[in-house]
Amino acid sequence: MILNGLAIAVVSFLLPWFLGPAFLRALVVIPLACLSVFLVADLVAESFAFPPAVPDMREFVGRAVACAIVGWACGLAMLFAGLVAMNAMHWDGEWLLPPATIMIDAALLSLAASVFVAGVAVCTGRKSRLTLKLVMLVATLLLMYGCSRSLASGRLYLTNQRITRLTWGASVFLLANGAALVTYGASTQGGKTE
Repeated sequence: MILNGLAIAVVSFLLPWFLGPAFLRALVVIPLACLSVFLVADLVAESFAFPPAVPDMREFVGRAVACAIVGWACGLAMLFAGLVAMNAMHWDGEWLLPPATIMIDAALLSLAASVFVAGVAVCTGRKSRLTLKLVMLVATLLLMYGCSRSLASGRLYLTNQRITRLTWGASVFLLANGAALVTYGASTQGGKTE
């Protein structure tokens, strides 16, 4: 909980102060919205840690979906708190916000990533929570580094339209696989439907 609180403070206050108006770029907003995956991993691990009884399939899936939605909402709240903090620190008379399509892309990818991580967390269980978080962190850092290097070298040119296409494609992939993982986890670890 302390690490999650520290992450919330960094994203909501320190990062907007450090980046200033660059906080509004798509390549900042979308990854920050996806930080919800760390909260989802914790919520799923805690939700399934010591269940009073083996839940039936509907309860199992409902619990996983509830964790994904709560984590997703908290991730979006962190992003919005960061936007408010950035505007408060760099106020020039009007609100500075990313384009609406980028906000929609961020919310959609964040939801899809949250469902996917809920599925992975359900299948791996509580014992692998630290490993899951480390894998997510390393994957995020590698993706950010790779994108940054590709943008700097000119090999990757991202427009808002291209970002939207990539985001929607990734969202469909993550949602489908996340739903499949939650269903698989429910059928193997949860109870049978009555």
